[in-house]
Amino acid sequence: MSKLRNFNPYNLKTKPDKGFLYEDIPTGYLDSEEFINYLNRKKVLIDRSDNLGRFCNNNNIQMVKIKREGKFGSTPYAYKIPSDTKIEEIILVMNNNNNSLMGRKILKKKKEKILEIFDSAPSAKDYDKKIEDAKEKLKKQKNLKEKAIIRKQIDEILNEKWDKCYSKTSLAEKVSEVVGINCNRKLVAKVLDEKRSSQQYKLIKKG
Repeated sequence: MSKLRNFNPYNLKTKPDKGFLYEDIPTGYLDSEEFINYLNRKKVLIDRSDNLGRFCNNNNIQMVKIKREGKFGSTPYAYKIPSDTKIEEIILVMNNNNNSLMGRKILKKKKEKILEIFDSAPSAKDYDKKIEDAKEKLKKQKNLKEKAIIRKQIDEILNEKWDKCYSKTSLAEKVSEVVGINCNRKLVAKVLDEKRSSQQYKLIKKG
């Protein structure tokens, strides 16, 4: 039982002299509660305290084992305080990892923003109808001056369409800009297929 409680799954750093556990938390390290509070202040969210070992192991944060008081309970850990640069690196990785708590929150936000922007955008199909009507009008027009006016109108409609409507790619780019986290075309396609499958005529079709 003693061996089980002292099991070292992450090959944690121990006191240099023959592997003895540290009597006290070393300078520059925090216990579990302090470390979680520190991470929260730095905007790093994790699910549970029992995930700390895996979290630190995945992010190359040093851990040590502290000698526990008494014979019962598990051996406590202490965690080295990461630099601000390391924190920024962790946030970037976790924001783009859909399996992390932070990643799941960001994914939800991206999905909501995809639908919000899509719903507020005008329909590319409506612009296409205006362009087709103008082209038909152009065919019937004999007056050269009037033809030039209609061509200009067609160009203006096209420019407005590309300025105000979205393709799946440009919608992903817009979401990335608004949320501040990369959003790709694949996610846009998945969300729209699930939530707006009957309204995709609003999108610009490339090619």
